[in-house]
Amino acid sequence: MAKKKTNAENAAQNIGNELYCFKIDEAFESDQDTIAFFWLCIYENYMDKAAKYDKVDVRALYDDLKSAFATWEIEEDWEENNYGTGRFADRKAPGGEKVLRLYNGYMDWMLIVEFENMDEAEKKTVFALLQKYYNHIASDFDKKKALKKRNEAALEPDPEPKYDIMDVLINGNICREYLEDCWDVSSYDEGEDCQIDYYLKKDDNVAGDTAYMYSHEDDELKKLEIVHIIARSADPDAYDKLLEDDDVLINGEDEYGADCSAEFILLCDSFLVWFKEAEE
Repeated sequence: MAKKKTNAENAAQNIGNELYCFKIDEAFESDQDTIAFFWLCIYENYMDKAAKYDKVDVRALYDDLKSAFATWEIEEDWEENNYGTGRFADRKAPGGEKVLRLYNGYMDWMLIVEFENMDEAEKKTVFALLQKYYNHIASDFDKKKALKKRNEAALEPDPEPKYDIMDVLINGNICREYLEDCWDVSSYDEGEDCQIDYYLKKDDNVAGDTAYMYSHEDDELKKLEIVHIIARSADPDAYDKLLEDDDVLINGEDEYGADCSAEFILLCDSFLVWFKEAEE
């Protein structure tokens, strides 16, 4: 009886022109299941589930690639748009320029690898290096199957919400279920009795806007007012410099006269936010 090929063996034989790399302890039956799960997390906004993926610092991988393709020209950009990116090019290759591109995106949860005019031996060299850092590597074919699976899942009807949306919009009777569905959330001490959830509306937020805090221990939803907010997109270098201080949120509470604070790490941006309790 022939031995069944592993996912990695199948991917290595069918690399195509793109690879999608993940590091996750969750055991899925196939890489198609892994990538489908990832796309569901990202595009259906289940970021808490996406957090099961382990982030990978790709600088070590880049060092390996530099050694493997020592004669190729290298371009790197680690900071733009919070993505680690890089481009390796053999401009003098017979038959046209060869290019290897890497995009480390979605908050370092997935590495996208693109090949242009590279031969199978070169692709397999890259694949072998990727396996040192990622335990799931999916091909173009895997992505197509995964997106089909995601689209089929998206056709399933959503459960009825546990709130009356018109009551929320007209009468302002905000409930936690509505916030979970429609607002961005930042949670602290997750899974503990003392867990605290902070909610921020998805539109542009400024000082004076309303936010909410839910205490699991007290089963209480409190209305908050934003007193100060800093977006990473406004100045990434300055934002990252602030984060070098582990107490930046606590210190900001004294500086801005806030009662509480939270960092929101979202798909397209991150925010440091300070709140005070609002009058009902």
